[in-house]
Amino acid sequence: MKFIYVGLAAISFVLATVWITHEPTASINKQESSGVRKNQLTKQTLSVPHKEPQLTKNTSVITQDLPNNLLMPEIGTNPLLYPNQENWPSIQIPYIKSSIGATKSKNPMQNAVISLPTTNPTDHFAERKLDFDLSYFLMIRIVDPASEEESLKPTLESFERWISVHVKAGDSLSVIFNRLKLDPQLAIKIARQNDATSLNNLRVGDHLEILIKEQKFLELRYEINSQTILTVAMNSGQYDIYKTKRKFDVTQRIVTGVIESSLFESGINDGLDLDLLYELSSIFQWKIDFNRDLRAGDRYTLIYEERSLDEKKFSSGPILAADLTLNGKQFRAIRHTDKTGRTQYFTPDGESLEGLFLRSPMKISRVTSRFTNRRFHPVLKEWRAHKGVDYGGITGDPVMATGDGVISFLGWKGNYGRTIIIQHGKKYSTLYAHLSKFAKNMRAGREVNQSQIIGYLGSSGLTTGPHLHYEFRVNGVHKNPLTVKLPRTFAIDRASRPVFFENARSWTIKLNRAQTKTNPG
Repeated sequence: MKFIYVGLAAISFVLATVWITHEPTASINKQESSGVRKNQLTKQTLSVPHKEPQLTKNTSVITQDLPNNLLMPEIGTNPLLYPNQENWPSIQIPYIKSSIGATKSKNPMQNAVISLPTTNPTDHFAERKLDFDLSYFLMIRIVDPASEEESLKPTLESFERWISVHVKAGDSLSVIFNRLKLDPQLAIKIARQNDATSLNNLRVGDHLEILIKEQKFLELRYEINSQTILTVAMNSGQYDIYKTKRKFDVTQRIVTGVIESSLFESGINDGLDLDLLYELSSIFQWKIDFNRDLRAGDRYTLIYEERSLDEKKFSSGPILAADLTLNGKQFRAIRHTDKTGRTQYFTPDGESLEGLFLRSPMKISRVTSRFTNRRFHPVLKEWRAHKGVDYGGITGDPVMATGDGVISFLGWKGNYGRTIIIQHGKKYSTLYAHLSKFAKNMRAGREVNQSQIIGYLGSSGLTTGPHLHYEFRVNGVHKNPLTVKLPRTFAIDRASRPVFFENARSWTIKLNRAQTKTNPG
């Protein structure tokens, strides 16, 4: 009886197993097995590449990435077609879900791809029981593994790309071309062009960029200096060469300060450039002798332009308006440019600051001996007249002509040593003595201009040390160079006065406000 029960149980188990594992057929007018249905679905999906050109024929080329949540590559518009199923290439299915059962790898990129053997993929889809719809097959990219790596190379090289070149000491353009695997002979031809000669002497640093495509030169840009960029571009076998000037950012600055020891020392302490201070002294050089007229406590105010590139200061100037108050006496200058483009400085009343003569023949020096009718001579040890002014300095300091004229004497003149005498018309003459040497090409009879360097300070002749002895004569009579009334030049022309006076009022208001803020008392 026991064996009967066991037999019945075994039969029941087999029948139950057969019933559970039996897959009912789905019928819509016709019965068909699951295997047949899957094979038909697979064949339909594999026919998609044949239909894709027709699907994409009337659509524009897709240039943007598909939505990120789809996690699919860009769809191409030139698919590979396979007319039969023999020797199929492997099929890469990117971003397949883990439910497919891909073998895990330590390489995350390998985990994202399933490669199917190069046989009939229908069998493998059926074997792996991959259930996916037609829309997902659009994400499949058919690739020939043997040629994939080579096919990517020309794709990358086909892009135009700028290469930033760090120029090393000793580098030439041909050396750089050779380093980039470009034709060095082409570099030599480019550098020989008339407008590209600056490429023969490259600046060390990151000043050169070269545009290439498929290892061919297309264009270069070279920063000649911070303001100028040279561009050389290939155009149908010819060279287009041009230079681009960068525009400055211009800011108006106002600075006011107090002179403690000297204008130059105080100005530098207040953040002014040396060139700007030289410009200031040049503006007032006909009115002020900066070697003797300045005192501690004197004040200055400047309104000037500052130029910058890439938020870095490049230069200062020009001065637009300036004020110097020396021992309570005010000197003011307003910049004016006439219709011809000539720029000059005038007083707010329209009087020119330029004179026929400079007050001093030296930019920077100190007065060591003044004009007097009775002075004890340090060498001769006797009292005698000193008919000029002595300026102390260092041997080799430049000496300027104080006015336009013609050199009437150049040579050795007794106790004066090396001496130059300049005749300024019939009425005026100036003398410069104790020079260490004359400037190049100076000779008697040559015309010289105001502020032109004519010689260099020294100690030639009868002297105890290096200095310049300067004399000023009117109709042959010695006059004190520091106090003589110098002839003026001209006032602003009548046609320019309305515009000038309007600008002068504006600059005067700004100068007054700046002085009030810094010196409210």
